[in-house]
Amino acid sequence: MRRPAAILIPAAVALICLGTALSCRPKARVSTWVQAAPGDSLAAFSGEAGWMLTHKDVQSLISRDPMVERALDLFLQKAHINPRTETGRVTFHLVGLPQSGEEGIQQGIEHALIQLNQFKDPAALVGALSESFPQEGSLHLQGHDWPLYVILDMEAKGTKAHIRAASDEKGQVWIGSLEALNRMAAHNSLSTQPDAALAAEWISPRAPFQGFLQPEALLGGLKRNFENDFIKDLPKGVTALFWSITPGEDKDQPVRFELALAGSPEGINQVSPWLQRLVAAANAVQSAPGATPELMQEKRRVGLRCTLTSEQLKLVMEKLGQPGISYSRALGGRKA
Repeated sequence: MRRPAAILIPAAVALICLGTALSCRPKARVSTWVQAAPGDSLAAFSGEAGWMLTHKDVQSLISRDPMVERALDLFLQKAHINPRTETGRVTFHLVGLPQSGEEGIQQGIEHALIQLNQFKDPAALVGALSESFPQEGSLHLQGHDWPLYVILDMEAKGTKAHIRAASDEKGQVWIGSLEALNRMAAHNSLSTQPDAALAAEWISPRAPFQGFLQPEALLGGLKRNFENDFIKDLPKGVTALFWSITPGEDKDQPVRFELALAGSPEGINQVSPWLQRLVAAANAVQSAPGATPELMQEKRRVGLRCTLTSEQLKLVMEKLGQPGISYSRALGGRKA
């Protein structure tokens, strides 16, 4: 049986590592994908479209769920999107975990949402959507009814999946099953959740690669599937974890890495020593002058910023996560 959410979790876990009321402080800017992310998102991996849609390691991860791969490829083809020249962002969201007994396509597309935004020509994107796919019904989202477009319908092992796309007036497109899209519409944005907003504030909005985990919601469902000490040992009370990676322009330049966790004061106090050890390890391998790792801590959140070479970051990621992306090629430079 295929592991749950094969698209998202290997990429997210491999790359990550990973109360005062908000009204009492100035509102910090968060990434646009976070502002629109569904409130029931359990995990997400977001990256520059040109890189995400062409990098063979990411494509390999997507291909683990053939139904998702087929839906995305069909959309890109009919919407006349050239992945190599696109400047937007693609985000994969995990919006649920398979229930006991779910098989086949229920394990993948039923629990995933694909978000496309910040594309260089959003009007053309919306136009291509309406011209290339038949309209069927609507989705009530953000106080408006947005038309739904039929991407494809499929059936496997007696289970049907109805893949649709919806777009708002800003050119943001969502692709997923009807069930996943309706769940998204029923929840507020992820950024309205206090802990998620706190953690997201400490991640650079313009970082090329970003991600999110809702640790407590994932722990129960993932313990049986991952032999990962970080996931198993993460203290209770940590409810949001965001990370970002900004590679250098070539493989010899260092990589900027950010990690932020938020939750109850007790949870933050438990996880802080782990981050302190990470800072000590980063200091031990530090090679770039003037880039000392920075540890930030408040009552309900703790964060880390450091700059390491891709090889140093690879060692850190392999220690904290699990293999999934070729770090030397994925992070060793953003040029195509």
